Amino acid sequence: MPASFAQLNEDKESSPCLERGDHPTVTMWGAQRRVALDVLMAFWGIGTWLGVNGLYVQLPLLVERLPEGWALPSSMVMAVQLANSGLLMYALLRRLLPRVSDAVYIYALLVIGTMALVLNAFLYEQTALVGSQERSVAYLSLTFFAALVGCTSSVLFYPYLRHFRDVYLATYLVGEGLSGFVSSLLALVQGVGGEPECLPSADNSTLVPHYPPARFDTTVFLLLLGGLSASSLTSFIIINNYKGFASERVAPAAAQKDDEATSVRPSLMVPSWVGVMALMALLNALSNGVMPSVQSYSCMPYGTRAYHLAVTLGAMANPAACLAGVWLKPMRARLLAAMLVATLVPFAYILATALLSPTPPLQHTAIGETLVGRRRDSAALCST
Repeated sequence: MPASFAQLNEDKESSPCLERGDHPTVTMWGAQRRVALDVLMAFWGIGTWLGVNGLYVQLPLLVERLPEGWALPSSMVMAVQLANSGLLMYALLRRLLPRVSDAVYIYALLVIGTMALVLNAFLYEQTALVGSQERSVAYLSLTFFAALVGCTSSVLFYPYLRHFRDVYLATYLVGEGLSGFVSSLLALVQGVGGEPECLPSADNSTLVPHYPPARFDTTVFLLLLGGLSASSLTSFIIINNYKGFASERVAPAAAQKDDEATSVRPSLMVPSWVGVMALMALLNALSNGVMPSVQSYSCMPYGTRAYHLAVTLGAMANPAACLAGVWLKPMRARLLAAMLVATLVPFAYILATALLSPTPPLQHTAIGETLVGRRRDSAALCST
C-alpha cells in the first residue's frame, strides 16, 4: 500500500468522523491537523493558569501597597490552595447533576476566572478589618475564584480533550505553558518603577516612602489578563460549537475504546520510581507552597527590582523547561532522582536568605541580586 494511502487510513482510524473526501488542512510535526483548531486550543489552554500566574508576578508591586506587606505571598498561597476545593465541588455536582455535560462546567469556570480578574483590577486595594487587622479581603477572595480554573482544569479540561484527536493535546499543553510565559512577559514590560525613595511629607514633619510608578499599573495589567481570559473563553465556545471541526473529533465509541486500551498500565510501585515520586511530591510542596510564601522575605532585602526579576524569570523558566521536555529523551529513574536532589540546593539557598532576612548575605551588592534571581530560576527549571 502506498505511504500516502497508509497515512490517510491512519488518520481515519484516529478520527472516525472523517468522511471520504474530507482532509485535514496542513501537515505539521508528522501529523495532519487543522491549524485553526491548533490556535484555538492554544488560546483555550492559556486561560487555565493565567489567573494564578498573573497575580503571582504582580506580587513585587502589591507587597508594597497592600496591608499584608511581605506576608502577602503566603496569604495568596493559602487562597490558591483553597481553590483545590473546586475538585470536590465538581465531583459533587457530577453526582447531583450527572446529565450536565463537561462543556457547561468549563463555560462556568472560564466565566468565573474572567470575571475574577476583571473585578480584581478595580477592587484589589479594597480592604476590611478582620479581627483587629486590616486585610486585603477583595484581592484574596478574587484570587481564590481566579485559581479555581487552574486547580480544576486537570480533572475537567483534560477529559474533554478525549473528544478530539490526540495531536491536539500537545497544542493545548503549549497554551497552558504560555499562561505563565505571557503573564511574565507582560510583567517585564510593566516593570516595577525602581526602588522606593524617602521624601518629606507635606508639612515637612516626617519622611514618607515614595514608590516610582511602573510603566502601567496593576489595574491595567489585570484588565489585560482579563482580556486574555475572555479570549480563552471565546476560543472554547468556538471549539465546542463550530461544526467545521467535526472531522477532528473522535467518535464516542473510539474514545471509549482508547480508554479501555489505556486502562491497563505497568505498575510504578517499584523502589526506584517510588523514590522519584516521593522526591517529586516534596519538590512540588516546596515549589508551589513554601517557596512562593517565603520568596518576598528572600528577595525584598535585595530590592524590589531583584524580587521582580526573580518572580517573572522564574515563572518564564517553568514553561520553557516543559517545552524542552518535548525534545529531550526520558531520563532513567536514577538520573532523574539525582537531578531532583540537586534542585534542593537552590531551594536551600532561598530558604537561608529568607531566614536571615532582613539582613541576608551580599545585601546591597550586584552579586547578591544576581544570585537570588538565578537560584529561583534554577529551582524552577530543575523541578520542572
